[in-house]
Amino acid sequence: MAPAPVGLLVLTRDAGLLAAVRAATGADHRVAIVTSDAALIDQLMASPLRAVLIDCAAIAQPIAQVTERLLTQFPDLVLIVAGTASDQAALAAQITDGRVYRFLHKPVSAQRVKLFIEAAFRRSDIAAPQWPPTPAPARTRAGGSRVPFVAGGVAIAALAAVAIWWATRDTQPVPNARVTADRAALAPAPVSPAVLAVLTRADAALASGALVAPPGESAAELYRQALAQAPGNTRAIAGLDAIVDRIVGDAEQAISDGRIDEAARLVDIARGVRADHPRVAYLATRIDKERERAVLTAARQAAASGNLDRAMSVLDNGPAAGSELIGATRRELQQREVDARVASLLALADERMKSGALLEPAGDSARYYIESVRALAPDHAGLAPAEEALRAALTGAARQAISTGDFTAAERWISAAEASQVARPEITALRRELQAAQITRRSDDLAALAARFGEHLQRQQLLEPAADSARAAYLAMRAIDPGHPSTLAARDALGRELLAASRSALARADADGAERYVAEAEAIGIPGSEISNAKRDIATLRAEERAATTVVSAGRLKRTRTVEPRYPADARARGITGWVDLEFTVTPKGSVTDLRVTGASPPAVFDESAQESVARWRFEPVLRNGVAVAQRARLRVRFDLE
Repeated sequence: MAPAPVGLLVLTRDAGLLAAVRAATGADHRVAIVTSDAALIDQLMASPLRAVLIDCAAIAQPIAQVTERLLTQFPDLVLIVAGTASDQAALAAQITDGRVYRFLHKPVSAQRVKLFIEAAFRRSDIAAPQWPPTPAPARTRAGGSRVPFVAGGVAIAALAAVAIWWATRDTQPVPNARVTADRAALAPAPVSPAVLAVLTRADAALASGALVAPPGESAAELYRQALAQAPGNTRAIAGLDAIVDRIVGDAEQAISDGRIDEAARLVDIARGVRADHPRVAYLATRIDKERERAVLTAARQAAASGNLDRAMSVLDNGPAAGSELIGATRRELQQREVDARVASLLALADERMKSGALLEPAGDSARYYIESVRALAPDHAGLAPAEEALRAALTGAARQAISTGDFTAAERWISAAEASQVARPEITALRRELQAAQITRRSDDLAALAARFGEHLQRQQLLEPAADSARAAYLAMRAIDPGHPSTLAARDALGRELLAASRSALARADADGAERYVAEAEAIGIPGSEISNAKRDIATLRAEERAATTVVSAGRLKRTRTVEPRYPADARARGITGWVDLEFTVTPKGSVTDLRVTGASPPAVFDESAQESVARWRFEPVLRNGVAVAQRARLRVRFDLE
């Protein structure tokens, strides 16, 4: 036998492409032509063809979706796709990973078509499809019932065989239309009387309709018994074929009447008679198709009523749940579910945009619902318009915030617009508008603060009150624009006033106050030389204060006048002696002040006399750096009797 031709399935309506395909394939190749997606699926389901050429112009859906679905259902397909450069771009990923075997650019070259098809044939290496035999036409009996013609023909042939047997004593094989060429080539073999007796009983059982029952006396069992004793006996084989034809005819009638389960039962019986009979395999496939059709019909009716859950349940639990067509329908219904969900999400997104809920709340905003659609169905036709509407809403919100001076909100809207892929020129324009508004706002704010600063400076409200002083106004100006001329001028003016206040504090010997003013001047950035001079003056005052509070022995000081203390008469009369410790300040003029008793023995006896005496003492002024300063001193005055 010649090898079966390799097949190619072509989906196209393009006469030029079809002509190129026909020119590229010869008698060694079977070519099947379809013009729609549905016909393509049906042809793939009904045949073993696995080399496929798809013309993008012949399909309504995006080519990447079609090829993805086909490869999911039929993973062994060798796909050639013909189309434009944009079609090729859509299939880039599938071409790269090899799932789409070749891509033909239209208009096609006949030579390129030939090269691609031959490569596909080599890759697919699929034998020619073995088409099931076409059942014989049926005729209608009186009364309306239908009986397959072939069954009656076989029965007649069987009866004719009996007559011939009586005439020839089995010297000739029984003719039968379904005996294969190989069987026809077998030479007749002698048959024993015992076998002829079994065959006679079998023919009688066949004629009486006892095809598979009763046990032991059915035509099927008797013919098999004859074959066991005389292998290859054509009369027994023809008898089994006649039984199968009759049962299959009844099964076909059951299918026509819609009794699919009964037809399946009859096919099982026929399979038990002859499992390799071609009509059994064909009819079993047809029953599966009928069951599949029933499941699909029920599922589509449920889907048409809006009950997608029920439709999915029918597909999952039906007797043909595992078929490729059921799988395709399941995916179609799942896509409907996705489409319904997407429609709901897009409607919610539209409502939120109308209410202004563009970004918040996080789980119930226009952006949230659009992002949900993008995750669920990134190629949905309604996604792009919704995204564009959101972009327009975000840019509108940004401009509204700019116009009302809410710059923080404007920045947030612009960032959201940028994240939503608003065009770069639009983002640039928004940022320029925001910057211009901020500059105008800064200028106005600086002018107002400068006026307030001047008022506080004039009133010498340098630091107090803390929130409404010259210093507070300057800090506000610096926060807006530290390099603005008015800000720098305010800094210098405040620094001058703070240093002047420091000098006044020094004049009052208020070192703490002077230090505070200098620290504030340094904090706002007054030049270092002025700060250094002020700090030196404060250090001098601190040194003087420390010197004034340091107590030295009065013996270290030079007295210019001394007055002896008076000895109290009562103490003298009683013979009491003792001493008094005094501490006092020698003023820059040398006089004594701030006298106080720091100790005495005995207490309160000589205190008054000692203080009266020392208060009248005089000293040379204490000099530091050529300047007379106050000095604290201590002294013990003794009272002794001679």
